[in-house]
Amino acid sequence: MDNKTITHDVYNNEYIVDSEKLDISVHLYGIAIKNNKILISPQYDGYDYPGGTAKKGETHIETLIREVKEETGYIVEPIQLLNIYTSFFHHKKKNKDYQSYMIYYFVKIVDGEISDEGFDEDEKEYAKTAKWVDIDYLKNNRHACSINIADELIESISKIVGAE
Repeated sequence: MDNKTITHDVYNNEYIVDSEKLDISVHLYGIAIKNNKILISPQYDGYDYPGGTAKKGETHIETLIREVKEETGYIVEPIQLLNIYTSFFHHKKKNKDYQSYMIYYFVKIVDGEISDEGFDEDEKEYAKTAKWVDIDYLKNNRHACSINIADELIESISKIVGAE
């Protein structure tokens, strides 16, 4: 049996790694829509959805709320689970490889205002202040993600907007 796994960074570069050396990580993301606009977190030369890595001792919902607040300034409430993906991710700066579970929720904003005050030192290097954009923006810009799920997420988001 081959114990090799291919991981990808946010630019879709491939890395071949020993599967036994993968660290497990869990990431939660919140997708918020208001007035037919979607909240994104500009990152690298593209965008991502607000969210991040679970800390030990947190529930997935606690992670979702904390991470969205840190990246956007907004307090959110989860409304609906959209999907769960598995990514084999190479973190270029740390030179580490992960088997990541990425959990996406449709969320409702309950309080706060846009801010980047919650950014940690690492995020200050690659992320910019969150912003509201038209959904068409997603189709014409790069989703900074280690797996190609942009179209599937846009389709899910479009269904939610169409139902509102």
